[in-house]
Amino acid sequence: MPEEMILSTGQVLRGRNARYRLLDALHAPTVFKAQMLDSPAIKSEFAVVKTALEPTKKALRRERNNYLIPGIRSSPYIRSQYDILERDPDSSEGLPYADKTAIAPAGMVFEWMEYNLWQVSSERFRRNSVLPKVISRSVLSALALLKTQYDAIHTDINPNNIFLSNIDTPSPIVKVGDLGNNEYLQSVLKLAHWLSHSAIFGPHDKIVQDLTEAWCIAKIRRLIGPIEPPVDSNYEEEFALAEYLETSTFRHQDDSLETQFITVGTLRQELEKISGPKVSPELLDFIEFLLVLDHTKRPTAVEALQHPYLNHDLHLEALSTDHQ
Repeated sequence: MPEEMILSTGQVLRGRNARYRLLDALHAPTVFKAQMLDSPAIKSEFAVVKTALEPTKKALRRERNNYLIPGIRSSPYIRSQYDILERDPDSSEGLPYADKTAIAPAGMVFEWMEYNLWQVSSERFRRNSVLPKVISRSVLSALALLKTQYDAIHTDINPNNIFLSNIDTPSPIVKVGDLGNNEYLQSVLKLAHWLSHSAIFGPHDKIVQDLTEAWCIAKIRRLIGPIEPPVDSNYEEEFALAEYLETSTFRHQDDSLETQFITVGTLRQELEKISGPKVSPELLDFIEFLLVLDHTKRPTAVEALQHPYLNHDLHLEALSTDHQ
């Protein structure tokens, strides 16, 4: 195979275990939905074929090597790897194991999942739905596995690599993909972002010139709570500006009324204001429990998995089983 694979719809690729016909570009030109051909060992009609261009080949190599770890490869919370596309059938033959792991594969083949989180509207799942619980359990379980078993972290949890299937059933499936090496604070922020389906954090509502970083810090102060002074003195002025923006007002030129620079409330207040179906109070409690800025006080992924919000249904299922 050529050094850099250029994929196109209709192309048929050969892996170690099967052949794959590319159907639709998911992220052109490197990620495609594919039909699985002549693969009796894998009971699936579709798969995802993923390759890499030069700047991301190291990430693909790291991902392949992560899947060589038995606990990661077999985890029910991590998207399954089906196959490897060989760069050249003879190129790695006879190479020592260490040399093989140093070479990026031509591509990888993963199980097909129906959606990523961004593709699923949160409206019908905000209240009285098991889906937010399954998303939280699955992501936290994957992060707990990486940390407790391998002292590793996933540095890119985001809605594009949280994959879902069977979302309209009582037992949706949620898995994490794109393995790199994020503490779960970011994953909780992404859950809040998904529930609102609009930007809460960030500079989209900035009304001052420049000061983007200070504005974002000021919003975090309002949404989540006070932030400790920076360790690096070079950022003291930025944090001081953020405190001023978060606590101060200005006289609006249109009506001369005193107006706050930062107009958002707490994160709970912002999520409670979402139009349409409301987020359940239990889910809001869970998000508040996790969103602790001080990493020394923030629950670990393992501790978060013990929260009553995630275990209430499991407790009811156990009681039901005991009475059968």
